[in-house]
Amino acid sequence: MRRVVVTGMGIVSSIGNSQVEVLGALREGRSGLEFVPEMRELNFRCQVAGRVKGLEPKIAAVGKRTLQTMSDAARYAAAATLEAMEEAKLERQMLQSDKAGVVVGGSFGGINEVTKAEQLLRQHRSPSRLGITGTVKIMRSTAAGNLAAWLGVQGRAYAICSSSCSGTDNIGHAYELIARGVLDLCICGAAEESCWKQIGAFFDNWRGMPFSWNDRPAKACRPYDRDREGTVFSEGAGILILEEREHARRRGVVPYAEIVGYGVANDGWHMFEPSGEGLSECLRQALVQARAHGVERIDYVNSHGTGTKLHDALEARVIKEVFGPLAPFVSSTKGLTGHGMGAAGAQEAVFTLLMLRHDFIAPTTNLEHIASDCEGIAHVQQVMERPLASVASFNAGLGGTNACLVFRKL
Repeated sequence: MRRVVVTGMGIVSSIGNSQVEVLGALREGRSGLEFVPEMRELNFRCQVAGRVKGLEPKIAAVGKRTLQTMSDAARYAAAATLEAMEEAKLERQMLQSDKAGVVVGGSFGGINEVTKAEQLLRQHRSPSRLGITGTVKIMRSTAAGNLAAWLGVQGRAYAICSSSCSGTDNIGHAYELIARGVLDLCICGAAEESCWKQIGAFFDNWRGMPFSWNDRPAKACRPYDRDREGTVFSEGAGILILEEREHARRRGVVPYAEIVGYGVANDGWHMFEPSGEGLSECLRQALVQARAHGVERIDYVNSHGTGTKLHDALEARVIKEVFGPLAPFVSSTKGLTGHGMGAAGAQEAVFTLLMLRHDFIAPTTNLEHIASDCEGIAHVQQVMERPLASVASFNAGLGGTNACLVFRKL
């Protein structure tokens, strides 16, 4: 198996649209959550969300013609890709090969285009007002397809959709393609556009979103806290540039991290309620692979930590069981950002790599009183400045999906 390294990354999120902005937010605890008046107008119990702002200057470089076929999710992916390519010193012509790929997914594609299309259809009583670009905007693979067309990628270009694990699985799959020699280089990650109106309505009905913090939106998402009530919807994208190590060396690029483990497993149990078996298995798989690369200890884990009652407690239990006395420090960045849905794993991979690169751990924001059913793991409640060598990030999603990545500093 070939070694796979990270040579670039890009981020679009509720806490910033660049590594610099996000790094500052993680260190300083700047929340990306806000009150959304429209949620109140529609009688949502939860009236808080994380939203992307100020992206227009960054996305302008893509070009007006290309943007015509891009949904918001695809635009987020393109903006993050621009940043990642710049850091990796990657030119477009380097991607025009069958050994380069794009593996970028998400959960809901251009879901807002579906809503717009139905509204126009009902308003005008004719499909003639809809145009044609909506066809490619609504696809689950809209980000991957748009990136491939824009950049001229001739290798593999597709999307993996696995609920909240989509971002982690797209990165993990790209890692496997490079490790096995199918690709030398891959743009990978995930993107999600705001979907609180469509998907959040079901969560609100399910009482899976917090409702007591509408007047204090920054306090709404509270992973592992005694007073947690649910998760907060967010959006954005996370993109990594992965390369085979020698390929990066020949290009003269110095990588800053290596993927040394990827685990994935399903509970095979229930669409809503996790059993914990799949999460335990995926963590063990990732750790076995990491040990094969010489990693004996994980210093930090960025957990899924959504702020929901059942899932947070289960995660804490599984972390204790899997890591035992070698338990790493644990935090969830969702207290700041909210839940990026299908983009969450990719965004959190970027957050985790920023911490690895800069030797600090961002805390679980709003973890004021550790819940009794979440005790027994090394929660981080304040920013920690400490050397980090190996870190992990995991996600778990509806439908029993579970995935974990392990990164080692180079």
